[in-house]
Amino acid sequence: MSDQAQLIFIKDDVKYDVNKLSPEGQSVFGILLNAQNKMRNAELEVTLARASIMTLNQSMSEHLVDEAIIEDEQAEPED
Repeated sequence: MSDQAQLIFIKDDVKYDVNKLSPEGQSVFGILLNAQNKMRNAELEVTLARASIMTLNQSMSEHLVDEAIIEDEQAEPED
């Protein structure tokens, strides 16, 4: 058994052993994995940011006071 982990790329339901691809193919596969990881991390960051925004918006209610309300100025009717 090989010490090298088997890396598999699947396209159109066909499995490819990445270790048997050219060095360039293996490099592209590595970059692909990196891009997929970055996308997963970005999705996690967005989820965390949304949860934070919801929590902080709810928390703001505790700090709102009537004195801070800004009244809309009514436009005076013209003659």
